[in-house]
Amino acid sequence: MPLQDMEKRRQGIRDHLVLVPCPFQGHMKPMLHLANLLHSKGFSITIIHSQSNSPNPSHYPHFFFRCLGDSSHIQSASDGDFVPFISALNQHSPTIFRDLLLRMHFQDPILSIIHDSVMYFPVTVADELDIPRIVLRTSSAAAGFAFALSIPKQQRSLPFQENELEEALVEFPSIRGKDLPVINTFHKEARDEFLARVHHGTRTASAIVWNTFRGLEQTTLEKMELLFSVPNFPIGPLHKHSGASLTSFVTEDHGCIAWLDQQAPSSVIYVSIGSLITTSESELVEMAWGLANSGQPFLWVVRPGLVNGSSNAAQLLPKEFKETTNKRGRVISWAPQEAVLAHRSVGGFWTHSGWNSTVESISEGVPMLCSPIVGDQRVNARFVSHVWRIGIQLEDGVERGKIEKAIKRLMVDEEGTEMKKRAMDLKDKVASSLRQGGSSSEFLHSLVDFIKGKLCNP
Repeated sequence: MPLQDMEKRRQGIRDHLVLVPCPFQGHMKPMLHLANLLHSKGFSITIIHSQSNSPNPSHYPHFFFRCLGDSSHIQSASDGDFVPFISALNQHSPTIFRDLLLRMHFQDPILSIIHDSVMYFPVTVADELDIPRIVLRTSSAAAGFAFALSIPKQQRSLPFQENELEEALVEFPSIRGKDLPVINTFHKEARDEFLARVHHGTRTASAIVWNTFRGLEQTTLEKMELLFSVPNFPIGPLHKHSGASLTSFVTEDHGCIAWLDQQAPSSVIYVSIGSLITTSESELVEMAWGLANSGQPFLWVVRPGLVNGSSNAAQLLPKEFKETTNKRGRVISWAPQEAVLAHRSVGGFWTHSGWNSTVESISEGVPMLCSPIVGDQRVNARFVSHVWRIGIQLEDGVERGKIEKAIKRLMVDEEGTEMKKRAMDLKDKVASSLRQGGSSSEFLHSLVDFIKGKLCNP
């Protein structure tokens, strides 16, 4: 054991948890927030991570870190098809993971393993070593339910008959067939196996932690409890529990906050379509002119790999666009998103509808313009626009006229004002859930008791 780790151990033996995050930005963030939260409750935390997109240990001196060995031979998911990458990573990791657990378990017994649902390799290892296992679901509960419908029928292993499952979907009248989750890949068999393994790992876990809260998804969470028949702990939003932490893989431009300070209240539309989604140059140009023609101030994240085949997407923006919007727009490579959404000048968020972005926006009462692409994003966007009614979904392609109209609806029209009121109501519900006696606070206490009680003495 490294000397610094021995020194940490000497500071007091505490209940030891092993956390296994997925190496994607949208998955790593909630796991690290959960790690901070559980550490604050008295647990000792070890993060077992892949070599790819690994967290920076210097940002978390209170954690232990172990790497799953050299995974440089595994092709990255930079082309947008994550199925081969995540499948290969799950195949690469079990033996190394088992060896790490055996060494740690001997030195400092492991109370439980908490793993991201898409990192399913801990399932067989934990069962073999008889270590309890908890799953973190980083999607919304609604998306989790919809993903269950995406699993091939013969692999579902659900406590529902086929007709009952289809009837369950009918209870979500706002969800259309085209809103169900989509995983774009050329590897169809690998995708089906991936979905089935994620579902199996969740169904057989001792418990499930959700980055959502009762006040937002109560009906769906009740369905998930029936679906998986294990304790469910909706303790989100996780980022609001644990406070600021350095979870970004990319250097953030904090200078944009000073620029926001100079803008009028609720006037700026913040634009970011996440860390993995890519677009074409023509779509980038349509986005640019839609923003320009809307007349609204904007803060736009144009990260280096945003456009397919380009290492500097910002250079592809039209010169005329830059000249037209120079005084009311700012383009940056990455933003401190939580701080941006909390800023008084931000009145709207144009998002890809990833769950982190969605719940961060809800937490600050910011209505959304949604451009979903893959995965759970379509479900999230549909709930934003038609269930919670705190945003607008852009459909049928990216076109400057539609963008201009949608931004004005969100930021200027009476329709947008009503969305803002509903978004602020949800912000209040977030605050209530986190206060002592609130649902997320109570579920957190229950989770801690569950780990220390039932998992210690099954």
